[in-house]
Amino acid sequence: MAARADIRIDQGATYQMALTCLDSTGAALDLTGYTGAAQVRGQYSDPSPAAVFTAAIDARNGIVNLTLTAAQTTALAITDGVWDCKVTDPTGIVTRVCEGKVTVSPEATQ
Repeated sequence: MAARADIRIDQGATYQMALTCLDSTGAALDLTGYTGAAQVRGQYSDPSPAAVFTAAIDARNGIVNLTLTAAQTTALAITDGVWDCKVTDPTGIVTRVCEGKVTVSPEATQ
């Protein structure tokens, strides 16, 4: 079961978060050879994502670093939505590691 984390994104600012993946004993999962993917959508059923995170894997420490650039957050056309992050192991097994709601705080300075 995926962890739950509701996030707030400031429109027009770079957004970064780090997700630590743990094994069943609570130790950091070795993510060697894994890939990550994460998206924001207005609704789960939307055919296209509102934004796609860059997902960088820190394999030794079991961390998935997610980033949206300032340009990506500026382009967000939603104020509320959903997001999730999945990792894929070297054999192709996909695991959703985190999910939640998104709140986008509109920017005044443009």
